[in-house]
Amino acid sequence: MIENEVLRAIRERRSILRFRSDPVDDGKINAILEAGRWAPSSGNSQPWEFIVVKDADKRQRISDLAGRITVARKGIEGAPAVIVTCVDPEKDSSHFVEDGAVATQNMALAAHSLGLASYWVGIYDRENMKGSVEEAVKEVLSIPKEYRVIAFLPIGQPLYNMQKDRKKLTEITHHDKFGNKPEA
Repeated sequence: MIENEVLRAIRERRSILRFRSDPVDDGKINAILEAGRWAPSSGNSQPWEFIVVKDADKRQRISDLAGRITVARKGIEGAPAVIVTCVDPEKDSSHFVEDGAVATQNMALAAHSLGLASYWVGIYDRENMKGSVEEAVKEVLSIPKEYRVIAFLPIGQPLYNMQKDRKKLTEITHHDKFGNKPEA
């Protein structure tokens, strides 16, 4: 198997839901944000905006909101920093969700590469319904109404390590058409 730093980071990164209380160095936060900034986007639209939430009260408030849609909310209030990925649909109405998602994934990988842990909390409400968690988060963080919130990325020093297996590549790979499996 071919091996390099990027492939190793992708393979080793895990979602860690609990963090030590140690603050995250601003230099590391900026490096993580840079990784998000350099994500690919449709037509190079770069529709993202990132909010770094360190304030304990704001983290608690967005954690309480996230509790309406996920059981993994405790890590949000316990993380020393949470990066909120927002996107402007006006910059590309067809691909803003994917653009925000890939920026968030870049940041998760960057956090891992810096010895930090993170996990993805999806906030985006496809229907954009009144009273949704996404709408409430916009209010708490003063996000303009036209923007969409894709995800929270709590970041910190991991409280534990985790290993998870993956399906074998032969189980999920098809050649030339669906169902045409490679020989084992």
